[in-house]
Order: sequence, then C-alpha cells, then structure tokens
Amino acid sequence: MRRALSIIALVLAVTATAAASTAEDPPTLTEACGSSNDLEARSFWLQTYDRIRLYAFEAGNGKTTLVLAHGYPSDLCETLTFAGKAVANGYRVVAFDRRGEGRSQSPSKNALAYGRDFAAAVAHARRTDADRVFLIGSSYGGAAVVHNTTSLRVDGRVSLSGTRFRRGFGFNNFRGLARIRAPFLYVGTRRDPYAPLNEALRMFRRVGASDKRKAIYPGGDHGWLLITTGRYSAPSLGLVFRWIQVRSS
Repeated sequence: MRRALSIIALVLAVTATAAASTAEDPPTLTEACGSSNDLEARSFWLQTYDRIRLYAFEAGNGKTTLVLAHGYPSDLCETLTFAGKAVANGYRVVAFDRRGEGRSQSPSKNALAYGRDFAAAVAHARRTDADRVFLIGSSYGGAAVVHNTTSLRVDGRVSLSGTRFRRGFGFNNFRGLARIRAPFLYVGTRRDPYAPLNEALRMFRRVGASDKRKAIYPGGDHGWLLITTGRYSAPSLGLVFRWIQVRSS
C-alpha cells in the first residue's frame, strides 16, 4: 500500500512538473495570431537584460536577419505578411512583442525602454549566426527604430512611417539621431495623417548617416501597408529588398 501511494505521488509530481513546463511554453503563432499565415516559424521567449520576457518568433534561414518591430496598438501578428515575403526572398526574420504589448511582460518600471527589447532581439540574431542585421519598424515601431536604437550596432535601419512618439507612448531622442551612422531608409507617404511629411523630413535631416535615403509615395498609406497591400506596395517592397540586398553584400 505504501509503495502504491509512493508511485501515485511520483506520477502526480511528474504530471504537475510537465503541466508547469507546458504553461511556460510560448504559444505557437497560430495560437497567438489565429493563423501563422502559412509561415513556418518557431515561437520563443526572448529575455531582455533587465529581465523582461518578450514573446517572439523567428523564421527563414538566410544569413541576413531582419528584426521586425510592430506598431501601436498591436503586436507581432501584424508583421506576418511582410515576414512571409521576406522569407520567400531569402531573408531570416525575428519579430517580437514590445514590452507591455501582445504577450510580452509588462514591467513595473522602464515600461517604455524599447531599446532594451531591440538589444535582446539583435543579440539573439547575432548569437544565432546572422552575418547582417537590419531593423525594420512600422509606425511606432519605426519611431522606436529611429529614436531608441542609436547605440546598437546594426547594418541598417528602415522606418516605415515612423517619425516620433506622441507624449506618453515612448521616448524621443532627437539629439541622438546624429549618432545613427549605419545606412538608413525612410518610407512614407505625402498625406499620412500619423506621420506628416514635414515631420518626416525634419527627422530625416537629423539622422547622421551619410548613406540615407527617403522614399515618399502619393496617398496616405501608413506602416506595413506601404510594403504589403497598399497602392504602391509593389514598388516600395522592391525598393526595401533591393536596398537591403545592396547593403548585405
């Protein structure tokens, strides 16, 4: 009887341990987004140096890694359409939910320290054999690429309609833009109400990179729409991929 009880206790302990482990496993993309958009991806937890756990996924096998940053209010699910196109073009992608958004942890302090999230994603890309790393952000993700990554060593930055944060949504670092030396590409539209053209041009002029380019299209498409399903998505997507390819060789 005593032996039987011991066996039962052992089984219960193993079951509880397995259940706890499963609870800590990250959701799949299908579970997180409702669909993986036919993207063969691995989801994982990414930890920042201030010990914030971020939900992330990676896909593709290219030696050039594109780190993707979503807008607001949103999560990494909005990157899936572009991620699929990037993987089809031979790139590897890493995308993450920013702290306090999606399935990532909400810190009790440093809630807007998005640079630490990018640093964790870039470190993961380097650690997993990326030869080149490019940051691509949409809307507030683009603003984070512009304002919150100036100290990161990357091979290029792409901002899709990301000019600055509105008050309370992030930290702007206009003085620090001069320290951006890696190649920089801004893609926007003339009548974007969320990234006014004059604001975009002022930001662009402050970026210190000698290799920088802007592409301003007609209309008012914003963020990922510029390179996925918008009116000028075909030429703008081709521009982004050519720009990265030239700087990856």
